[in-house]
Amino acid sequence: MDEWRLIEFGVVDIRYMMAMNEAILRRAHRNTLFFWTPIKSIILGFFQRASLELNLDECKDYTIVRRISGGGIAFSDDRGRQINYGVVGEIDGTQFPLEIIESYHTICNVLIEVLKDYGMDACFRPINDVVVSGRKISGNAQTRRGNRLLQNGTLLLDFDVREMARLLNVPSEKYSDKLVSSLEESLTWMDRELGYPVRMDDVKKKIITKFEEEFDARLKPTAPTPSERELGDKLVEKYSSPQWNFKWDSPPPQQVK
Repeated sequence: MDEWRLIEFGVVDIRYMMAMNEAILRRAHRNTLFFWTPIKSIILGFFQRASLELNLDECKDYTIVRRISGGGIAFSDDRGRQINYGVVGEIDGTQFPLEIIESYHTICNVLIEVLKDYGMDACFRPINDVVVSGRKISGNAQTRRGNRLLQNGTLLLDFDVREMARLLNVPSEKYSDKLVSSLEESLTWMDRELGYPVRMDDVKKKIITKFEEEFDARLKPTAPTPSERELGDKLVEKYSSPQWNFKWDSPPPQQVK
């Protein structure tokens, strides 16, 4: 049985967290699962353009940051009802398949099994989503460096659809109600499906247990190594800079928050 690291960052500045995502990918010498809790943040996928996706005038109370993995926006309101995770592991063809969609499916299967334990009709939707009754409940993104992968994602316990719609770049106000309806139809969250607020700690415990079962591993609570912390501290400057966070915008807008 392999021993993995388990790191709980708690509520952290999202710019620091994105720096630590990269630092763990670059410096980790052991497979690692980590959690963090984002508050009032917007994480852009690597290839997204902020001014195209967002109404930046409405985003002044949010911290905007770009991650190194692809995919779409990860939006976090002030409710703190999302579980955000990261996995760094060696791509060896056994635990983590070489084929990208298969590796997504392998990791997402952990979340699927958790949701099934709560009685939900959960399944994987390629390329990188977990859905319940056809509605997205978890979005995931992945990048690779050498023989290692980083996959991060979110599991929605609660979600403010109307607030997300307010921040997105839509043509005019007359489309806002349609956008809210569309989001409500395409997204869901655990509290909505269950009819009661699920305990975040209980869900995390189930995720940890399912990871151990899926990967035949023991997760040992620990902290980032000094090397990872040192690199993360250096990378915060990158993830705080408009040149990185608005790199596809010309000219880049001023950093928000």
